[in-house]
Amino acid sequence: MKAVKVRGRVFSYSRTIGNVSVFRYPVDLALGEGNTIYVLNRGHDGDWIFGVNVINTDEGLLGKFGGNGEGDGQFVWPTALVVDSQGLAYVADEWLNRISVYDTTVEFNKQDIGERNFLRKWGTVGSGDGQINGPAGMVLDRDENLYITEYVNHRVSKFTRGGEFLMNFGKEGSGPGEFNRPWGIAVDSQGDLYVADWRNDRVQKFTPDGRYLATFGTPGAGPGKLHLPSDVAVDQDGDVYVTDWGQNKVEVYDAEGGHLATFYGDAEKLSKSGEEYLELNIADSEKRQKVTNFEPEFRFNLPTAVEVDGEGRILIADNVRMRIQIYRKERG
Repeated sequence: MKAVKVRGRVFSYSRTIGNVSVFRYPVDLALGEGNTIYVLNRGHDGDWIFGVNVINTDEGLLGKFGGNGEGDGQFVWPTALVVDSQGLAYVADEWLNRISVYDTTVEFNKQDIGERNFLRKWGTVGSGDGQINGPAGMVLDRDENLYITEYVNHRVSKFTRGGEFLMNFGKEGSGPGEFNRPWGIAVDSQGDLYVADWRNDRVQKFTPDGRYLATFGTPGAGPGKLHLPSDVAVDQDGDVYVTDWGQNKVEVYDAEGGHLATFYGDAEKLSKSGEEYLELNIADSEKRQKVTNFEPEFRFNLPTAVEVDGEGRILIADNVRMRIQIYRKERG
């Protein structure tokens, strides 16, 4: 990707981390202290493969936790992941309709520790106040309360980190403030919320108490249009990033909803772990040498999650390609 300069911003592709030897269909990611990244895997390659990878931006594996099952600390259909300021990780499960809490400050020693760092769980299935059904996305606000999107209940619910119900808003529909299977959710520096309204092909913005403010994106094909958006993130300048899951791209808007840029995926160079994989798997390396067109490989394939940090990095979970593509934004 050539650097794109638009309205005082410069967007460029940086690099890719991970591959099939590191991730298995990443569905969400969270940023921790320093260069730590937590990546939630949910995939099936003959057997269900679940867990949270703890890595750094240099692709160093720090550890892994969680696994498949219905026991404490296990997942059936994990969907979302956040990490609070105390180093506690919260994982939502749309099948078990619960939130599981883990301690990420333990010593991983580059090992898969399973459920040994599990602390507690909470959540009761239903449609009443304080119940959840189909938790799909999560975000922590400035007070570290949890907002959770519920795709079955077509709403957003707010809880304390301990699971105490605080409020909810939204109902099924296509009008302002209504949802059709909401997925990802983000919060900006002012505390306002952004919800990826998946089946309505849009992102909606709300005040912290659920009052509708604005809509980003319109249904359709092409740059600036959305079809089945899965996640949303907001940077410190108020620019909004949306993974357009249904069209294999990422859209960028300014704070007023004006379209800025479109990312299609630019992983023309393999990640470090990808190169190491080919060195160890000669048969796959020989097959690769016969490929004449690599463009499908470096484009996104069902991007599911996006996060931004204070250094201008934009991290995108590229689900089917089992990697994270990283872009950068600079002012200029």
